[in-house]
Amino acid sequence: MKKGFVLRAVISIILLVSFFYFIGIEKILNEISKTILSLFILALAIENMGVFLSAKRWQILLFDSGLKLNYKEALSFYYIGSFFNTMMPSSFGGDVIKAYKLGKKTSSIEAFSSVVMDRIAGLIAVIIIALTSISFYYFLIPLHTLIISMFIIISFIIIISIIIKTSVIEKLVTIFFNKWKKIEKFLLDVIKSIKEYRNIKVWGYVILISLLYHLMLVINNYILSISIGIKTNFIYFLIFVPVSQILVSLPISIQGFGVREGSYSMLFSSVGIDYSSAFSLGFLNQIVKVLTSMIGGVVYVIKK
Repeated sequence: MKKGFVLRAVISIILLVSFFYFIGIEKILNEISKTILSLFILALAIENMGVFLSAKRWQILLFDSGLKLNYKEALSFYYIGSFFNTMMPSSFGGDVIKAYKLGKKTSSIEAFSSVVMDRIAGLIAVIIIALTSISFYYFLIPLHTLIISMFIIISFIIIISIIIKTSVIEKLVTIFFNKWKKIEKFLLDVIKSIKEYRNIKVWGYVILISLLYHLMLVINNYILSISIGIKTNFIYFLIFVPVSQILVSLPISIQGFGVREGSYSMLFSSVGIDYSSAFSLGFLNQIVKVLTSMIGGVVYVIKK
């Protein structure tokens, strides 16, 4: 875990330092200094509304697995999870904490499987938004950017399909955890529980909430872009923000630092936005997320 953290920290630092060097830290600071405070606060409020929506999505998944958790508790666990996702070495550390704390009150297997399905539901919504937007507005995107975006999206579709539909994950668990029978059994039970999420009505609600949440994130990015003076087509955000979100979900950096800013710089610059503006937009988005996660730290201290 420590080695993984160090590696991700190194990747984040290298990426950020590289962008600061090649784009120019003065340009980046100048862009960030333009931020309209009222719009930044609005973005922060929308981010927190997103947490409220996500907590409801998770509560629905819990109910479907037989775990009865009131909304207030689900919300507090969700904030705590977001805090530890920011603070812990692993990008999934907060999910583990959230599932562990819930598992102490209920069933650990269902708690962990609900957290995994919550993540998967979010990724499915991201893919739906990106593919729908590309289907209608592909002609607005430069060909090379379109190819890169489609490659990222299709790769994730394949990965999610493998997780949900095949026995590959079970085989990997058996291979890597064969010596630790209790852990192996627990993980296999979690996977089995995940595959039992087949209630179409429940999935309809969950995906709908996920779509609304990620559309709010897109709007949030658009608001932040306006706050630093970026003037561009909203359609670009419907395509580029989901693609960036997919890359950020990969456990290769600390809380997506470096990856989000880099993907924004690559994608938005292809449609005429200055590198420094695109980078600053990604960085501001990270700050909004970190500030929101701090609420989870307060909740954790109070509940402790």
